[in-house]
Amino acid sequence: MPILMRLMRGSSVALWSLTILALAARSAPAAAPEAMQELVIEGRHEGPQMWTVRSGEHTLWILGTISPLPKKMVWQPDAVEEALKHTQEVVPAWPSYGIGANPITALRVYIAWRHLQKPPDNLPLSQSLPAPLYARVEALRSHYAPHDTKIEQMRPMLAARELLTKVFDAAGLAMRNEVQQEVLSLAARQGVRVHQDKLRIEDPVDVLKDVGATPLAGEVACLDAVVTLLESDLANMQARARAWALGDVDALRQIPHADDRTACIAAVSTSERVRSLIARAQDDWLIAVTDSLARNRGTLAVQSMDRLLGEHGTLATLRARGYQVEGP
Repeated sequence: MPILMRLMRGSSVALWSLTILALAARSAPAAAPEAMQELVIEGRHEGPQMWTVRSGEHTLWILGTISPLPKKMVWQPDAVEEALKHTQEVVPAWPSYGIGANPITALRVYIAWRHLQKPPDNLPLSQSLPAPLYARVEALRSHYAPHDTKIEQMRPMLAARELLTKVFDAAGLAMRNEVQQEVLSLAARQGVRVHQDKLRIEDPVDVLKDVGATPLAGEVACLDAVVTLLESDLANMQARARAWALGDVDALRQIPHADDRTACIAAVSTSERVRSLIARAQDDWLIAVTDSLARNRGTLAVQSMDRLLGEHGTLATLRARGYQVEGP
C-alpha cells in the first residue's frame, strides 16, 4: 500500500495541484531562453521568521515555505526546534490522502495510474501541440536538458512537470520542498503529535479516470502556461528562493510573482470530483489550525507563502477573524 499511496499522491490532486498548479502563469509571447546562471546558496540558512497567531494564552506559530528552493541549501531549523518545545501539535500544509486498503481497489488504482501515463491517442508531443508551442518546448528542452528525450512521449501535463524539473535543476533550484518533512521529523523526535488530517478519496479510480479524461486543449493550455513561466519568470523564482533562504520576507513581498494558475486549475477541474478534492485540501488546513489553536496552548503549522501573504491570504483571514497576528 505505501507504493500505491505514492502513486495516488503523484497522480491526481498532489501531482497537478501541488506541482504544476502552484507554478503556472498566464500566457505571453514566445521568448528564446536567455543566458542564466545557476543559483548558488550553499551552507545552512534559517529561512524567514515565523508568524505568531494568538488567541488569549494560546499561540500558533506558522512557518511559511516556498517552492522551488535553492537545491544546495541546508535548512537550519533552530527557531522551529525552539517552538516545538512549547508545542502540543503540528499541522502540515496539506492533508495526507487515503484510498482504503482493499487490494482489488489498489490493483484498479494501479491500472488506472498506468493508463494515465499514456499521452492522448498515444500521439507524441510533437503531434499533440500546436507547432509554435512545440517549438518553445523544444527550445527549453534543448537548452536546459538536451539529453532528455522521454518528454516527447509524455502527455502535455506530465511534460510540463518534466520540463519544470529539468529547468529548475539547471537553475540551481529544487521543486521538492523538504522543509515540511524536516519539521515533521523534528516533531517526531521531540514527541509532538502531528495533526493526522486524512483526505479520504472514496472513488480513487474514478478520480484518476477524470484526470485522464482532461481535454487535450486544457492540457495544452496548462503546458503553455508553464512554458511561459520558465521563459519569463525564472530569474524571479531564483530571487524568491534566495530571499527565502536569507529570511528576507520584505523581498518576497516585492519580487514579482507569476500567480495566475487558471490554465492548469481549469485543466484538471473538469469534473466535480476533482474540484471537490482540491477545494477540500485547501479548506481543511484553516479549519485544522483554528481548531488546534483553540485546543492547544502551542501549535506549529506549515503553509505556503503564496497562501499566507496578500490581501486575501490566510494571515489576513486570521486577522479578520479577530486573532492577533504578528510576524516578519
